[in-house]
Amino acid sequence: MRVISFLGAGQYEPTHYLWPESGASCCSRYVAVALAHFLEAREVVVLATEKAEAVHGQALTEAFAEAGLTPPRLERIRNGQSPQELWENFNLLSELLRAGKGEETVLDITHGFRSQPFFAGAVVSFVRATEPEPPAIRMVYGAFDAPAADKTPIWDLTTFVDLVDWTQAIAIFLASGQGQALAEKALALGRKLAKAWAEHKQDRPPRIEKFAKALHAFSQALATVRTGELLVARDARASAAKRLMQALDEARSDLETYLPPVAQVFEGIKTMLEPLQLRQDHLAGLEGQKVVAELARLYLHFGRYAEAAITLREGWVNLYARPEATRPGESFDPEGRRAAEARLQQAGHAERELMGLRNDIEHGGYRKKLLPADAISEQLERFVSEFERAQPSEVAPPKPGAVWFVSRHPGAVEWARRQGIQVDRLVDHLEIDQVQESDVVIGTLPVHLAAAVSARGARFLNLSLDLPPDERGKELSTDDLERFGARLEEYRLERIGEHRPASI
Repeated sequence: MRVISFLGAGQYEPTHYLWPESGASCCSRYVAVALAHFLEAREVVVLATEKAEAVHGQALTEAFAEAGLTPPRLERIRNGQSPQELWENFNLLSELLRAGKGEETVLDITHGFRSQPFFAGAVVSFVRATEPEPPAIRMVYGAFDAPAADKTPIWDLTTFVDLVDWTQAIAIFLASGQGQALAEKALALGRKLAKAWAEHKQDRPPRIEKFAKALHAFSQALATVRTGELLVARDARASAAKRLMQALDEARSDLETYLPPVAQVFEGIKTMLEPLQLRQDHLAGLEGQKVVAELARLYLHFGRYAEAAITLREGWVNLYARPEATRPGESFDPEGRRAAEARLQQAGHAERELMGLRNDIEHGGYRKKLLPADAISEQLERFVSEFERAQPSEVAPPKPGAVWFVSRHPGAVEWARRQGIQVDRLVDHLEIDQVQESDVVIGTLPVHLAAAVSARGARFLNLSLDLPPDERGKELSTDDLERFGARLEEYRLERIGEHRPASI
């Protein structure tokens, strides 16, 4: 245990200092003596100006000796009559506080003069905010003007320093969605209160620890874009947004008791969560569209553009999907999701442009024509507004005998047009469950997919080329295709069975 105490030049009167935690008392002119006695301090550092040391230095040392305590170490500080002197004092105190790693430091401001108590609080906040592993620091004050039974109580002011940390953590969460620091603060307080409650078990147990865990789960789901975890209930388990809202309501009375100002600020978190409360177990329909749009707006508010783009793009898929394909988790329907993706591609809404924007972000701008950062944020704002108003296009099912052309290469598409091929469905990816008997599928498909086309009674025409080795892997133009003998060859493939590698 370490004690750091200020020493002024005033005329201090003897008093019986009271340590409320144990009820012990100690009579002395100097609070540093009482603290060293109460805490059995290993080290006591006293910060004093030249004048204060001249007035009290000798007497303080003698008081420690008379009490049988290790002599204090006096550190000279400036009078604080200029910003430069204040910064020198700031640096000295911050170094002393950082030196206390591994043990608790009690900072006493009882005899602090002028701005010393104020800047001491600022130093404590600075050290706790900037150190990767902040030292344990308590701040105390001997309330000489508030005697209790002729004794001077020593008040623990650490809660008020903690309030600064809480405020910073809340501000970070409200500005960025990063809730780890706030969750850790709440968890530490919750465990402290739970331990105190276990000693007497009066009234109900505190619920701040539950709030901390719900906040951690919400923040993690937000950071990893776990849309289902964030918004959708699973069986009897509520969504992360709903659990956090409920935990916040339950912990409110505890927060109002132990940290009243923090309870007021927490209203901002409740305001943020309210639009994310989904009243169904899937993200389809108008209700799902509304909540997904709110989530995208929240990501934009946080400046998290990649997450906003992902949320919007998947939200657009939801507009074309059955409920089972909008419910991430064990009951998710991947086949239905792929079908919705195909319908989305056929619809041709602004989502194509959105996909390009998302790819631009996800590839880190590694392209010749990239959007500036300001343009990305502006476009995402526009996409959110368009998504809120979007209606899924009515995509008619393919008629029997429809011609599919499967390709993502512009040269191949133009080649088909030159050949006079009437294409009913031009797609990048074939959803096999949409292919009907008597359809014709044109393209270059994987063998298993071509076999599936044949199995459904449809015809498969492969786009064949006589491609030299040095031309492979290149994007071919229409002229290139004609030069390399592009033609349609019909195949009928049959899947014989599945074999393990060891049985071949």
